[in-house]
Amino acid sequence: MAATEPSSSIPSSPWQAWCHWVVGPDRDEMLAEQVVLLRRSFPMTLGASLLTSLGTVWVMGLVIPMYAVLWWFATHLVVVTGVYAGLRPLPRAHKTPRQDAWRLIQCMAAMGLIWGSLGLIIWWFSQDSTDAVVYYVGILSTVSSGALGLGAPMYRAYVVYLSCAVVGALVALLLTKGAVTIPAMAMVGVYYSLTCLHARNLAKAARDSIEIKFENQRLVVQLRAQTQRALEAQEAAEQANQDKSRFLAAASHDLRQPLHAMGLFLETLQRSPLNAHQTLVLGHARSASAAAAEMLTTLLDYSRLEAGVVKAHRAPFAVQPLLSALEQEFGGQADVAGLVYRTHETSAAALADRALVDLVMRNLISNALRYTQQGGVLIACRQRRARLALEVWDTGVGIAPEQQEEIFREFHQLGNPERDRRKGLGLGLAIVKRLVAEMGTQVEVFSCVGRGSVFRLWLDAWHGPLLLDEHADSNEQIRRLVGLRVLAIDDDEAVCLGMQSLLQSWGCACSTASSAREALVGPMAGHAAPDVIITDFRLREGETGKEVLEQLRAHWGQQVPAIILTGDTSPQRLRDAQSTAALLLHKPVSSEQLIGAMVQLLPRKV
Repeated sequence: MAATEPSSSIPSSPWQAWCHWVVGPDRDEMLAEQVVLLRRSFPMTLGASLLTSLGTVWVMGLVIPMYAVLWWFATHLVVVTGVYAGLRPLPRAHKTPRQDAWRLIQCMAAMGLIWGSLGLIIWWFSQDSTDAVVYYVGILSTVSSGALGLGAPMYRAYVVYLSCAVVGALVALLLTKGAVTIPAMAMVGVYYSLTCLHARNLAKAARDSIEIKFENQRLVVQLRAQTQRALEAQEAAEQANQDKSRFLAAASHDLRQPLHAMGLFLETLQRSPLNAHQTLVLGHARSASAAAAEMLTTLLDYSRLEAGVVKAHRAPFAVQPLLSALEQEFGGQADVAGLVYRTHETSAAALADRALVDLVMRNLISNALRYTQQGGVLIACRQRRARLALEVWDTGVGIAPEQQEEIFREFHQLGNPERDRRKGLGLGLAIVKRLVAEMGTQVEVFSCVGRGSVFRLWLDAWHGPLLLDEHADSNEQIRRLVGLRVLAIDDDEAVCLGMQSLLQSWGCACSTASSAREALVGPMAGHAAPDVIITDFRLREGETGKEVLEQLRAHWGQQVPAIILTGDTSPQRLRDAQSTAALLLHKPVSSEQLIGAMVQLLPRKV
C-alpha cells in the first residue's frame, strides 16, 4: 500500500517542527487508527499505574519518610485524573489525527515524568542511600515493562514515556554517587535500549495489522462495488431476457396469425378440385408454409419449456409406430436433399412420455439432416438390459470434442457464422437438453470430425401389454365431426373465415365471433350451448381466451368442451391458457391436429 503524505501543514516554528518530529511521519489514516488503539488501552494503563503506585507507597515507605511518599502518591493521582480527562474526548471530531496523536504523546509524557520524579524524591529523602534508588529502579522497570504492550501501537509515544521515566532514574543514580552508580546507570541504559527495540518491533507488528485492516477494507469496498456491478449486470440481463421473451411472444403471435389463416385456406383449397399445375403450386405453397411453421414451432417449444408448462407423463408405447411416423415426415426431406433415410425395425416398447420422445427425436433427426451433405441418416432402437437406446446416426460433418457440450447451448450453431436461417435457429439441441431433463433421462453424443455423429436417447424399456391403437384414419375422424356445432372466436377476420370454411367442409355447423360479447349477442345467443368452442387466446382490448371461456360457460351454465389456439410464447400466457381445462393447440394448427383435438373432445359430449 503506497504511503500518502500527512494532511497537516508544514511546521512554521521550531516548537511545531519538534512536535511534528515527535508525532512522526505517519499519514493521517494510520495515526487515526493508532490513536484509537492507544485510547482503548489507556484506561487499563492508568488503572495498572494506580495499583503499582499503591505498592510503591508500601515499599518506599520503608526507606524514606511516609509523608514524602504520600505527597508523591497524591501528585500521581492528580496526574492520572488529568490524563484520563484529557483522553476521554479522543478522537476529536474537530481535530486532525495528528493533533489527537500529539495529545496522547503529552499524556504519555506526563505519566513518564510522574514516575521519573519519584527517583529525585527518593534521592532527596534517602540520605544518599543507594539501596533506596536501586529499589526505585526495580519498580520503574516493572512499570515500564507493563506499559510496553499497551503503548506499542504508537512507538514514539511510548519512547517519550520511557525517556521521561528513565531520565529521573539516571539523575538519581548520578547524584547518589555510590559504588554501584556507574554499573547501575549502565544497566539502566541497556534496559532502555532493549525496551525501545522491543517496543519498535511491537509497533511494527501493530502497523502491519493496521495496514492489513486498511487493505481488507479496500478489498471489501472493491468486492461490494464488484458485487453491485454484478447485481446491476444481472438485473440488466434479466430485464433483457424479459424484453426478449416479450418480443418473441409478440412477434410469434403476430407472425402466427396470418400463417395460421393461410394454413386454414390451404387445407380448404386442397380439398377442392385442382388441375395438375394448381396442385403443383399448392404443394410449393404448403412447403413454404410448413418451413415457416417449423421455425415458429421451435420458438414455441423453447418458450413452453421456459414457461414450465411442459410436464412428462409416462406411459407405455410401441416404438415402431413412432419411428414409422418420423420416417414418413423426414424421409421426403432426405430424398429431396439426396440423402438416404433408413429405419431399423423394432418390436420394443418404452415407458416414457411419447409426445416428448417424439419431440426429442424430431429435433435430433432435423439436426442430423441439416448437417449431412452426403450419405444419410439411420434411426435405430437398441435394447440394453432394462433400457432402450433410440439412436440417430448420420454421416455429417461431425463435432469436435470441445464442442460436444457447447452444442446444447441456446442459439449455438456449428459452421454457421453468417447465421443462415435455413440452418435453423440453434435451439433444437437446447430444447432436447431441457426435454431430456424433464423426462429424467439423458442423451449421449459420440462424434468423429468428418465422419459423422450419433445421438443416443435413453429410455426405460416396457415388457408388459400395450393398449391397441384405436385411432381411426383421418376420413373416419372427419365423419365423426359431421353435424357438430362449433363456435369459433378470433379477432382476426381472415382466421375466422378460414376456420369457418374448413369446418364447414368437414360437415360442421360453424358460427364465428370476435369476442365473448359478440358471441352472446350473435346468432347463437338464444340457442343451446355449442358442442365445441374454438377460441384464440389473445383477443382485442386485452381479452383472453381464458376470460372468454369463463363468460360463455357461465352463460350456458355448463363446462362446454373447448380448444384454445395460441401463437403466444409468453411463459405466463402459456400457464394461463393451460389452466382453463381446455385443449391447448399452438398456431399454426394443421388440419390433422385440429381434427384430432375435436375428436378427443367428443366423448365428453356423448
